[in-house]
Amino acid sequence: MVRMTLATPTLHTARLRLRPFTDADAGSLFALHSSAYVMRYWDSPPWTDRARAAGFIAKCREIADEGAGARVAIDRASDGAFVGWCGLTGMEPGLRKGRIRA
Repeated sequence: MVRMTLATPTLHTARLRLRPFTDADAGSLFALHSSAYVMRYWDSPPWTDRARAAGFIAKCREIADEGAGARVAIDRASDGAFVGWCGLTGMEPGLRKGRIRA
């Protein structure tokens, strides 16, 4: 199957904005993933190395470039505060199909 690069969308709702990650998100992303409280139900331990955030953002770009999916940052619409992320994986554009991972 031939993959195509997917443009990562920016979506707006009344309360949230979903958008592509930028390098400026690394600090907020690390704060989220380094919290034991936040990560208590996650499938991996909290991050201890800040470089993980930059690697995660680079992987987001790679996933989009490969056409395999998209990961988006989630901001609060009222003040632009980073609140998390979600991903669309298993993309099959020809079948108009994918899975949401939050």
